[in-house]
Amino acid sequence: MNDVRGIPSELSPRRKHAVLVSASLVTRSETALSSDLKLALEEAFSASELVELILQSLLFDGYPCALEGLITLREIVPSILPAEKIIESYSNENLELWIDRGEALCRRIYGDNFDRLLQNVDALSPTLKEWMLVEGYGRVLSRPELTIAVREMGIVAILTVKNLSRQLYSHLRGATRVGVTTAELKTAIHLCERYTEPARIESALNVWRKLP
Repeated sequence: MNDVRGIPSELSPRRKHAVLVSASLVTRSETALSSDLKLALEEAFSASELVELILQSLLFDGYPCALEGLITLREIVPSILPAEKIIESYSNENLELWIDRGEALCRRIYGDNFDRLLQNVDALSPTLKEWMLVEGYGRVLSRPELTIAVREMGIVAILTVKNLSRQLYSHLRGATRVGVTTAELKTAIHLCERYTEPARIESALNVWRKLP
């Protein structure tokens, strides 16, 4: 594989706006988020796809972030909400589905580190391990409305802005396993510059430099 680390990469509209909207979500600036949502609607996503991007933010910044994001989206397109195309209610059948696809997606993201991940999280909290697999990867991130590559671009943006280096490294690695290039990831980090202080961008770039 060619080393493209030093080469600027243009992101596709969907990957670019996944970064911008997700970074904006966690800055708590309603003005910035409204602007980014409007551009994303014009250039990359449908309203229902933006709902999906906002919904996944609850895994990384909590329910308040997701709720505020949906409220801001409703102000832009008041007739569109609720906009989910897929509603998966709690049921025994869906629980089995979430368990199966959660483990499959988590294995895909973590590769050979999957078993070690489960051991490490289990050592911290068996409950959190179950939630991570079933709720995080199975119920939320495996929803088919967005590709996992687009979802990972949004996750990378959130973790960059929030300066969560350990999780950022894991998701940078995971993004490369689902088709995102290292050059695209560097571009994504730089796109977050207007949402956080320079020290956090440099920290994220230092994490990026550790990628194999």
